[in-house]
This record gives sequence, C-alpha cells and structure tokens, in this order.
Amino acid sequence: MSIVKCTRMMVCSVVVILLVISAGERGLAQGDDAKAYKEAYGQILSEKWESAQRAFRSFIDDYPRSGYLDAARYWICYTRDKLGEDQESVFKCYQDFIDAFPKSKWVKDAKANLVNLALTLSKQGKDQYKAIVKGFDNSDDDELKLEALYALGNMGNDKAFDAVVSLYEQSPSENLRSKIVYVLGNMSSPKTVKKLTEIATQDASAKVRKDAIYAMSNESSSEALEAIKQIARTNSDKEVRTAAVYALGNNENPGVDAFLGEIARTDKDPDVAKAATYALGNASDAAAETELKRIIKESTAREVREAAMYAFGNRGGSSSAAELKEVALTDADPGLRKNAAYAIGNLAAELAFPALKEIVAQSKDPEVQVAALHSIGNSGGASAREFLVSTAELNPNEDLAKNAIYALSNMDGSTTDLMVEIIQKAKSLEVRKQALYQIGNEDEQTAIPALGKILKEEHEPELQVAAIYALGNTGKDAAVPYLKDIATGTGERKLRSAAVNALGQIGTPAARTALEDILGIKGKE
Repeated sequence: MSIVKCTRMMVCSVVVILLVISAGERGLAQGDDAKAYKEAYGQILSEKWESAQRAFRSFIDDYPRSGYLDAARYWICYTRDKLGEDQESVFKCYQDFIDAFPKSKWVKDAKANLVNLALTLSKQGKDQYKAIVKGFDNSDDDELKLEALYALGNMGNDKAFDAVVSLYEQSPSENLRSKIVYVLGNMSSPKTVKKLTEIATQDASAKVRKDAIYAMSNESSSEALEAIKQIARTNSDKEVRTAAVYALGNNENPGVDAFLGEIARTDKDPDVAKAATYALGNASDAAAETELKRIIKESTAREVREAAMYAFGNRGGSSSAAELKEVALTDADPGLRKNAAYAIGNLAAELAFPALKEIVAQSKDPEVQVAALHSIGNSGGASAREFLVSTAELNPNEDLAKNAIYALSNMDGSTTDLMVEIIQKAKSLEVRKQALYQIGNEDEQTAIPALGKILKEEHEPELQVAAIYALGNTGKDAAVPYLKDIATGTGERKLRSAAVNALGQIGTPAARTALEDILGIKGKE
C-alpha cells in the first residue's frame, strides 16, 4: 500500500493550485491582499523561512480584515517551527491560532503539528505534553489522528520517524497502530525495517503484525527481504508466517521462488507449506514452475502435494498436462492419482482431452479412470462427446461405461439423442438402463417423447420397466398419457403395475385423475 498525501505542511506546487481554488471558492477578488499573500507564500515555496515570516507579519498588519488572515497566522507558526524556535513557544503559537480561527481549513494541519510537537516535548520528560499525547490517543477524532499521522509520514525525516514510532508505542488503538505501520512502510528512514520487524513479531494484535509484514514488503531493500524471510522461517505465529509467505510471493527477487519451494517442501506446518505453494502458483516465471514440480515429487505432506498439483494445473500449458498425467498414471498415492485427473480437467480442452484419454486407456486404477471420464465431460467439445459415447457403448467395464453416461450428462447442450443412441447400441443391459434413467433426469422437451417411443418400440421387459420409471422420474404431466396407456393396456402385469406406481410418483392432479380412471372412480363434479 502506498500512501500519497500532499498536506498543507508540505511545500509543493499542488498547494498553489489548492490556494487558487480556495480563493475562488471564497469569492475573493484578486486585490492587493491576494497579491501580497501570493508574494509571501512564494517565500514558503522557496523555503526562505525568515523572509516568509516577515512577509506574513507585514501582511497581517496591512490587511487585518483579509480572507487570508487565518492562513497567514498559520504560516507564521509554521515558519517559527522551521526556524528552530523554542518548541513550547511554537506549540503555544498553534494553540492560539486554533483558538482564534476554530473553523479555519488550516486547523487540522495545526493540530497535526501540535501532535508532532507534543510527542517531541513529551520525550524530553515534560509531563504536561505527555498528557496531551495521551488525550490525543484516547480521542474519538479518528480523522484528526489520521491527518496527524499522514502529515508526520510526509515529512520523511528521522525526526518524523521518531514521532511516528512514539505515537505507535503510546497507542492502545489497533486501528491507529495498523495505519502507523503503513506510514512507516512508506518512510525512507533506515530504521524502518528494524521497527517493522519488531512490530511484526511483538505487537499484541495479529492484524497489526500482518500489516507490518505487508508494509515491509513495500521496501525493495535486501534488508526488508531478509527480514520477511526470517519471519517466515522462525516466527511461531502461523498467521504472521503465512502473511510473510504471501508477501514474498509478490516479490520479484530471483531467489524468492527457491525459498518458497523450500518452505513448501519442508515446513512442518502444512498450512504454511500450502501458502508457499499457492504463492508459487501465482508466479509466472519458469523458476516457480520448477519448484512446483519439486513439491509434487518431494513433499511428504499429501495436502501440500495436492495443492501443488492444482497450482500447477492453473498455470495451463502443455507442461502442466504432461506433469499431471504422469502423477495420475504413476504416483504411489491413489488419492493423488485421482486428484491429478480432476486437476487436468481445469486445463483448456485441447490440452486436457488427449491427456485424459490416455489416462482412461492406460490407468489400472478404476477410480482414476472414472475421474478422467468426468474431467473429459467437464472439458467439453465434440471429441469429448464422441469419446464418452464410444466408452458407454463399447467399454466392457460396466462401471466405466455408466460413468461415461454421467459425464455426458454434465456436458452443455442436449444429450437425449446421445442417450437414445447408447440405448440402441450398448451391449450391456445395465448401461442401457442407466441411459434410460438419465433421459428421465434431463429437463428437456425431447425427453418424454423419446422415452415414450422407446417404451413403445422396445421389447426387452427390463428396459420397458426402466423406461416406465424414467417417465415417472420426470414428474411431468406430459408423461401421464404414456403411463396410463400402459396401465390400462393388455401388456404384462409387471409393466402395468410399474406404470401405476410411476403415476403415483408423479402425483399431479392429472396423474391422480388417471389413477381414478384406472380404478373406475368418477371424479366429483
């Protein structure tokens, strides 16, 4: 996170623009007072503090009723601070300004400067200023606190650094301490990394500790990188270690991938090891890919290896398909073999399908073959459809053939015609029955007519019964006429009984009327 805030304490060209806009908002004419104010402010921009102070004092004497009077009073206090005048006198100057102009737009800046001065004076042992700092910290004015904090951060020197650290050390507020660590992360003091490391390992709040890690990651120095690595290795706090790992994942230093790979392969905490794996998965360089391969092969933690597989699969590319296929076919862990087949399904279809087809053909593990079939269904495409239909029709393993049907049903588009083809061509009666049930489960307009046609043309009793129950599973009134014809026909009792049960399963008013007709009961008028 980068905090960029140009306050009125800063000497920058933006202030000139703000002043011109402000003048327009106040409706001030560009008269003598405006010209005099601009000339005096020009001395501020040039950091000529003595000249600026004299100019603003003259301005107050010459234009006591000017709309710029509050700004002139503020800048006099500001120049006194810059000139190194007695800090207690400067503090009193700001207090008098706030009392005189409580509604001025410069009041927040004045209060921010008061906080800075009070922090410095309290460190000198002046108890009355300690009370002021304490009162500031206990205040509910969060806006003022942030103004003071950002103002101190923008000063960018050791004095400001010490003041920000002092504010951190005296603040019981988690929210304010969290903001402070981000300000510290954007300060250029050489002491920043040391202080943020201390906060990351010692602060009472887990949130603040993690924020300190992320603030430190904004530093591009080798000291910051080594400090984050050390926290990732040794800190006993899992949340902080995980934050350190993810912070390293966003670092482009060439040695980071190897470090994260080591954490992923060897760390005793699987959650931290998985975090390192995911961090590598977000990197696009070849070194990260090499580390993910090592994790898959060398990690002793199953869940970490699994995380590496999915991270590897999410990278895409032909190397991902080849690596995951090898795991699916050769790994000693059956669960990982199965999950590798599922992970391949996340790749683009043109990469996934050839690898999955090989797994179905070569794997000796039925669960892996089933996983590959379902991944083929998820990958989609004409080739996938053709392969699944062929598997359902020809594979001698009934379980695989039925799972090919399940995989087909998960593909986009209508599958009714494909199921009808399987019913007509499959050698296994169980597979043909499963295709019938699958038609009944499809919410397609063509499903019920297709089942009715099969029921009329099919002569295999078990398939006829399966078609009847598939019609019942639709739950639709459109199935009622087909079932009523069977129930009142001259076919086998087993078929008529199944048709009655299917009508009861549908349970709609139309189905109930059909059952009443079958029983010879005349409905009430």
